[in-house]
Amino acid sequence: MTARVGRRMTSRVRARGWLRTESPLHVGGLGHDPSEPLPIAVDGQGRLYVPGTSLAGVLRAWSLGRDTETRDLDHLWGFIPRDEEPGDGHASRVIVADGLITADPRPESPPPPLEDRPSVGIDRFTGTAATEFLYSRAVVPAGCHIRLEIDIESDGDASADEARMGAFLTALADGDVRLGAATSRGLGAVRLLDHPLEIVVDRFDSPEGLLAVLRNDPSRVRTLASLRAGAAGLPQRRDVLDIRIAWTPRAPVMVRSGTRGLVVDTLPLTTRIGRRHLTLALPGASIKGALRAHAEFIERTARGLDVDTPVVNGSAGAYSAAFRAQLDQLPAVRALFGAARDDSADRRAGALRAEECTSTATIPDDLWRSVTGADTEPSTTGEYPESVRDRLEDLGMSRSDHVALDRWTGGAADGRLFSVLEPHAVEWEPIRLSLDLTRLGDDDARHAPLALLLLTLRDLADGRLPLGAATNRGFGDLEVSAITLTGGAWPDPISLPEALGSPQIAPIAQAWERYLALEVS
Repeated sequence: MTARVGRRMTSRVRARGWLRTESPLHVGGLGHDPSEPLPIAVDGQGRLYVPGTSLAGVLRAWSLGRDTETRDLDHLWGFIPRDEEPGDGHASRVIVADGLITADPRPESPPPPLEDRPSVGIDRFTGTAATEFLYSRAVVPAGCHIRLEIDIESDGDASADEARMGAFLTALADGDVRLGAATSRGLGAVRLLDHPLEIVVDRFDSPEGLLAVLRNDPSRVRTLASLRAGAAGLPQRRDVLDIRIAWTPRAPVMVRSGTRGLVVDTLPLTTRIGRRHLTLALPGASIKGALRAHAEFIERTARGLDVDTPVVNGSAGAYSAAFRAQLDQLPAVRALFGAARDDSADRRAGALRAEECTSTATIPDDLWRSVTGADTEPSTTGEYPESVRDRLEDLGMSRSDHVALDRWTGGAADGRLFSVLEPHAVEWEPIRLSLDLTRLGDDDARHAPLALLLLTLRDLADGRLPLGAATNRGFGDLEVSAITLTGGAWPDPISLPEALGSPQIAPIAQAWERYLALEVS
């Protein structure tokens, strides 16, 4: 008798639905020109997509929760046999298909337009762009859709696998699973749509079950609520401290766009929130970079530790290596924001995530196309039409001209006249941060980085930390009305001043003092 080929499968739970991008998304693809932005992945037909390996990888990482080992879930996700253990291993029982990216939740929908996100590192000594640290990446904007197809094939107790599918879908619906690159900088937020969502459970261990599959019997359909009723048997969830910062700008706050305007040299960065509207954006990378620089300033001040002088007459590689050494010198900063060097012994992702912050007002697409000159003839007067100026003023933005003065003549310097579209009266959504306390380790390991973050937030609340571009020229000042912490030592929402005065702060302060007593190289 010929042996049966393939693995045993008694049942299958299948989910089909759509994810909506809540923030820009970047899943890297193959690039050919190093001078172009980091490209987005495309499939064999040239369509934007998220590989099934990427989707499966983030679901597997989420399912581990607080665990660092995968042994308890090897039977679900598959494994390669370890050297000290017998066996051949097996493939994952979770099958995730590639996710097609579209503008609407329809497979035939056209692909969405892409955006370009520039990033730059700021040298701590010179205050200017660090050598070899300017790059950009192509991103899929918020409001697009990703096709989701997941199967879990069971070879025994199907109820546990149904509950695990319910846990996966619930995590996607709650926005707890991130996709792609730069997730700690606010990219990759997705959310599962309630509709359309199809969940079916097929049984293959009985004639009745096989016939139900062949007949497409409606009794196979399940709801997400019914899947949640079971016990998934997953490890405990990670311990996360959520931070919400309500603020208003006291001066124009913006990040420069890489695009010039029709009659304005510098435009604020925008992101698309729908087919016909955009909004101003403070990328998570910009917020996180400002927090990191100030956290370094606090720790260096507390230690009396200066920034090393830059390499004199060195190569670009030497400057770049010196800058990475600046970033990785302080352990608490490294724990919060991550390590930059490939040769760092404890290189890992930072525990702090900064979400993208957007303005409350939306900008009609036709207005912004007039501002950028995408479909408008160049102005002979160097001014926007009055109708465009009025609409921009209604949104809290206006043109401002700047000029540098020649130090000899006292007149305008040649070629130094430029203009900025300033968001002088724009309201913003709260800044959202989250700190993965589990990544920091146990209480002894997490308290010093947490203390540094609380000090940074205190300075932000006191107006000592500007955000965005041109902060040395009057931009970036903000007024914080409230900072709310939820999680960790404070399971219920608590304001920052209350947290700093609570009994839970004593061990954190003591750990900070012990940490500062340690030497760093």
